[in-house]
Amino acid sequence: MNTTLHSLAARALALRLFICGCLFACLSGCAATHDLAANQQVLFGPSLAFPSAVNGSAGWSMRVQGRVYEPGEGSAGRQALIDALAPTLGATRSDPLYRARAGYFVSDSVRNARVLIALGERVAALAPTDASGCFAADIPIGSDEAARLARDSLIAFESLSTPGQASRFHGTALLVPAEGVTVVTDMDDTLKETNIRDRAEAKANTFVRPFRAVAGMAALYRAWQQASSAALHFHVVSAGPWQFHEPLRRFTEEAGFPPFTWDMRCIDITNPAVLVEETIKPEPQRVQDFKVAAIRALLVRLPLRHVVLVGDSGERDPEAYAAIVKEFGARVDAVYIRNVSGEGQHAKRYEDRFGPLNALHKLQVFDRPGQLPQQLNGVR
Repeated sequence: MNTTLHSLAARALALRLFICGCLFACLSGCAATHDLAANQQVLFGPSLAFPSAVNGSAGWSMRVQGRVYEPGEGSAGRQALIDALAPTLGATRSDPLYRARAGYFVSDSVRNARVLIALGERVAALAPTDASGCFAADIPIGSDEAARLARDSLIAFESLSTPGQASRFHGTALLVPAEGVTVVTDMDDTLKETNIRDRAEAKANTFVRPFRAVAGMAALYRAWQQASSAALHFHVVSAGPWQFHEPLRRFTEEAGFPPFTWDMRCIDITNPAVLVEETIKPEPQRVQDFKVAAIRALLVRLPLRHVVLVGDSGERDPEAYAAIVKEFGARVDAVYIRNVSGEGQHAKRYEDRFGPLNALHKLQVFDRPGQLPQQLNGVR
């Protein structure tokens, strides 16, 4: 009986969200390729520049990525959707923290927006945004140009103003040396307490409660950073949507984590089906596939670097990381998995995925960050 009631409640919730999403999509409308309007903003995700040949000479390729959106507070339709989502997420409609978080979540993706960036004295045009408002481009930079532009290994750039939008939005790219170690880290239940295995708790920890760091993880990452050379690089690969990047970036800074470059999922919340799925639970295989593809792309861009993979057992991090070990072998120095599912080091889940690869020695399942080494072996 309880299962039947749960199924009926889930269907009713999905129907309600679908109706809200349809209304939101209709309010959002569609547009041809266009410059930024006054109510539209650009969020650049901190990215990396990696060594690459430019016109036959040594240089860099700078990754520029981000999203164009209309803030949630700028539309009566989006505010109505925030009100409608509150019961679903266990929130009080009038709670300012909830309204701010939900505002990020339902911010309207702007399709076909053109973004131009100023990079020193030159201007680079980016491809129009997709349905989720996302854009990404690799911009070649000569070694001399990179040396002129970089400050503390960071290249800063900004969007150009348009007739409709006078503001200029700022971004950075980190110069990552060809050789060294990159720490690839998950976010939920690895750096931030989310309790993803309990959907009600996960929603509350995402939309209602202040973000809380996993105890000891910021100190561990700082210890790794302090014990290594400048060649250590930290990179977030999170299946969370880019909509949450800004509050998550602020959280990592305030919690004392080292600076990260980032990869997150591009999703279009204005699509009713996506809104329903993301509010109830993203499809696990899609999450795993995203992480594998993002880490693979990172390793292809940085072919001489080694990686340490840090995640948790709450969803598919072990499966995604095992796929990376299988594909990239000796370039993976270690896999560290935080145990949030009660599965120890030699659980069948790990034996099945890491044992046949003769890579079990690379894996360490931990309950507390203090169980991990305070210095990474083989930091290059």
